[in-house]
Amino acid sequence: MKNYFATMKNILILFYFLQWVLWAVEAVPYDYSFTSECLKTPNKPQYDGGIVVNPELKEGLKGWASFGNAKLQLRTEESGNEFVVARLRNQSFDSVSLEFFLDKEKLYTLSAWLQVSHGDAIVVATFKTPTGFHNAGLTEAKSGCWSMLKGGLTVNKSGSVQLYFQSENPTVDIWVDSVSLQPFTQEEWKSHQDHSIEKMRRSKVKIQALNREGKPQANRTLIIAQKFARFPFGCAINKNILSNQAYKNWFTSRFKYTTFENEMKWYTNEARQNQYDYSAADALLQFTRSNGVSVRGHSVFWDDPRFQPSWVPSLGPSQLAAAATSRINSIMRRYSGQVIAWDVVNENVHYNFFESKLGVTASSKFYTVARVLDRKAALFLNDYNTIEEPSDGASSPDSYLSKIRQIRAGGYNGPLSIGLEGHFRNVNLAYMRSAIDKIATAGLPIWITEVDVQSGPNQAQLLDQVLREAHAHPSVNGIVIWSAWSPQGCYRMCLTDNNFRNLPTGDVVDRIIQQFFNTVFTATTDANGFYETSLVHGDHEVSFADNDQSEKHLKSLTISQHFKCLKTPNKPQYDGGIVVNPELKEGLKGWASFGNAKLQLRTEESGNEFVVARLRNQSFDSVSQEFFLDKEKLYTLSAWLQVSHGDAIVVATFKTPTGFHNAGSTEAKSGCWSMLKGGLTVNKSGSVQLYFQSENPTVDIWVDSVSLQPFTQEEWKSHQDHSIEKMRRSKVKIQALNREGKPQANRTLIIAQKFARFPFGCAINKNILSNQAYKNWFTSRFKYTTFENEMKWYTNEARQNQYDYSAADALLQFTRSNGVSVRGHSVFWDDPRFQPSWVPSLGPSQLAAAATSRINSIMRRYSGQVIAWDVVNENVHYNFFESKLGVTASSKFYTVARVLDRKAALFLNDYNTIEEPSDGASSPDSYLSKIRQIRAGGYNGPLSIGLEGHFRNVNLAYMRSAIDKIATAGLPIWITEVDVQSGPNQAQLLDQVLREAHAHPSVNGIVIWSAWSPQGCYRMCLTDNNFRNLPTGDVVDRIIQQFFNTVFTATTDANGFYETSLVHGDYEVSFADNDQSEKHLKSLTISQHFKVEASKDIKHVKILA
Repeated sequence: MKNYFATMKNILILFYFLQWVLWAVEAVPYDYSFTSECLKTPNKPQYDGGIVVNPELKEGLKGWASFGNAKLQLRTEESGNEFVVARLRNQSFDSVSLEFFLDKEKLYTLSAWLQVSHGDAIVVATFKTPTGFHNAGLTEAKSGCWSMLKGGLTVNKSGSVQLYFQSENPTVDIWVDSVSLQPFTQEEWKSHQDHSIEKMRRSKVKIQALNREGKPQANRTLIIAQKFARFPFGCAINKNILSNQAYKNWFTSRFKYTTFENEMKWYTNEARQNQYDYSAADALLQFTRSNGVSVRGHSVFWDDPRFQPSWVPSLGPSQLAAAATSRINSIMRRYSGQVIAWDVVNENVHYNFFESKLGVTASSKFYTVARVLDRKAALFLNDYNTIEEPSDGASSPDSYLSKIRQIRAGGYNGPLSIGLEGHFRNVNLAYMRSAIDKIATAGLPIWITEVDVQSGPNQAQLLDQVLREAHAHPSVNGIVIWSAWSPQGCYRMCLTDNNFRNLPTGDVVDRIIQQFFNTVFTATTDANGFYETSLVHGDHEVSFADNDQSEKHLKSLTISQHFKCLKTPNKPQYDGGIVVNPELKEGLKGWASFGNAKLQLRTEESGNEFVVARLRNQSFDSVSQEFFLDKEKLYTLSAWLQVSHGDAIVVATFKTPTGFHNAGSTEAKSGCWSMLKGGLTVNKSGSVQLYFQSENPTVDIWVDSVSLQPFTQEEWKSHQDHSIEKMRRSKVKIQALNREGKPQANRTLIIAQKFARFPFGCAINKNILSNQAYKNWFTSRFKYTTFENEMKWYTNEARQNQYDYSAADALLQFTRSNGVSVRGHSVFWDDPRFQPSWVPSLGPSQLAAAATSRINSIMRRYSGQVIAWDVVNENVHYNFFESKLGVTASSKFYTVARVLDRKAALFLNDYNTIEEPSDGASSPDSYLSKIRQIRAGGYNGPLSIGLEGHFRNVNLAYMRSAIDKIATAGLPIWITEVDVQSGPNQAQLLDQVLREAHAHPSVNGIVIWSAWSPQGCYRMCLTDNNFRNLPTGDVVDRIIQQFFNTVFTATTDANGFYETSLVHGDYEVSFADNDQSEKHLKSLTISQHFKVEASKDIKHVKILA
């Protein structure tokens, strides 16, 4: 094995993630905030007023003047707040004004607080400029409270301007306060975009190239290629694509999201009443499915009277209602589950065709029906000019938000999303940004759905500005460009000519795709083998640029954000499984009180419904649901939880015929939703109650999006098999040829695995050194190990300053000579019971000195000889060192360890995280919290996660869910000390645990905790004292033979081929016959570092006879 590692040149690439922020230009940060509430007292002006003189009227009317014939008056509220009033108005423009000199090409962000003397009135901020009058934003001002106006202006010509506030209602006095006008240069504006993208769309990555001996590979050229972008970026298409291969090629090489231009509109699908034509939409969906493109359904209805089927406008109310019911059922039942979103009622902010015929609740009813017909798709409003045109009050942010409130008032409380079309005639980025700021206060997902820019000499430049502004805004969740091609031209903007050669607009789109959505670039590692950068959230592959196939290495990584506390809970997994009414859309149906809690159904502003367990006095007072669970099935549980105040651990518990069983927990917070994931393996059929408990009875528990999904044993195993096939195996095609290159049919091959990529080992102890039978048994099975006690502090320094490494030295000599890799266990142990006897009495300074001596002693001695260190063992459960040396003790130990051994992985290691859902001390949440604590203490180097796996009761459903959650840390995971408590089913349960661990895609290695001694093992032996296998040993041997030491024969087909899938590792292939003149050995390496899919990229190997 030593020679093997010395000659192998494959490279390991390690990834370290952390968030970062980069300011490209020193600039005043942009303030994305907007206050939607009408306040008794206005807030302070943004940017301290910017260039506004006397923004809060603290200096009387200094800087302020009358506009038109209004009379100005300075007033003071009871609170002491001063403001200016424009009185005695006769014309819309009679107002109060400010004068400024504005610079060409600068962007100006405007905000102000407004009130009117009586009633409500729309007040518009207008600039009188050298090029005319330009509206910059508006708000609906009220009497009795202050409303915020936010807007902006992009200046095309320098000069003096007047800002004033006008209203079409001249009878109201206009009150003005806290005005701000903040200028930004183009460079500063772009810096805001860059900052937002860096914060919201990218994460920092540090890549290190190491050889098998752990030596950094300096000055190596890497290829970093983005394979999938998390942010949806698409382009509309139409039926012309179906018959045009050039159009298909152009589109599919760029986009994974689309909207059909007209093919799903009512006038297309039902041009004549009751005569349906979905042929074009069907064909387009088939095309998008086959190319992995997601589709927005556009649209069920269109509220513009001009775009109804010709037979619709003449219908009476009852006839129209029937026709609309037929329409929504027809299209949504046909395509339910096939689109990611529906524009349910298009442009119903501007227009009201259906409301005028069917009443003001028409849209509400359509959304209610749509929610029933397709519960998976997002349901959108969709309208134009909200972000494009500050002069169009019909669809201003205020009007859009008013329409959302109207839909809610009409009875629809389900999920909604906001579509902002983005058909730009004039581009005013300052207004666009401010309008999105305001519309984002609805707390709903926002897409820019139909982006185009009117034709003109600067069309491409302006399109670039719009797309970058939209992508950079933190509240925007997706973009679709409105450039479906036809031979006669596009709606308003094409990206290509008729030969699908890019126009300047197409070049803009390609540059943005290359920058954010399909990045490929090369990079060179530094002297220490590192390359550091930030990558857009998505899936990436990294490989070496050279052509040496023996070294070429491909590594997949995903840049993403997981297990966040969310403003709105996600949809329930498995659509809720067997849970009745999982999203509370049917009130409290299926839900009941547990204990003495009082239940209440509530609705968030977004329309999300949830249940609250109130007036709790005991930990178990809660909300519950009853189920009948079947013996031997595995149940996966998930739920989204919140508490009324503070933070609290919430535990999911099943009351079953055999007692109370915890199934998982999470730290729930106030103000956002946290996901709980867990599971239960059922040993006795019967009725159960699921409830959510917290030891803190003062909090109300909020529950939503609950799922309980049953799986049979066979289904569970199929998940394992699928994961193993995907993550641990690759397809290989072997061909036998003679020396002349002719296929050798019906030849028998021997395919022997020589080395497994997945680490699978077993602990040993010093007893092996004097027992040849133990040596033989161990070395014939394992290439990885951990020493049971021989590296622990109480062994190496039983008396202070008297060191004994003799057993560890001898064990390392044995493992080296047999090619066995060792995990160093452990530098420290945080359990106070397992310190050297002289340590607990030390004072803090003495302990610090002893700990420094310990870490230097063992790690300097064995640096480079182990593949990993358990730096602080069981520091999730315990805190001996933290209690003596402070909360950063572990952080400091990891920092020192990183300096002393830069090659080894540095582990946390603890028990019950995957074994026992009732042990909150080391739950996945507690483990992740410990990692954050170590980071907060100053250690930012690499970490790995050790999950011990000492099982008393085996709950595979919980085990899988716990690994799912701990994997969100994005760190390597090993199951480090696997054993199962003695009992009649010990071997069977061990088999289940090992297969579950090996199958999980986030697990990187397994070590069994079965070091042998004549007096017996810690909790589980694999052999008797004569090293004959016990049933547990037979389990291990079967798994080794299946995954880690495969040898089998195979016969080539008529063309000399044999095709199979092999576990990742190193193999030898030879002929089975005894003709030494023909016998030929061929080495091959099956590695997870190249991708193989079922239909392509099969590894080809030729063997010559």
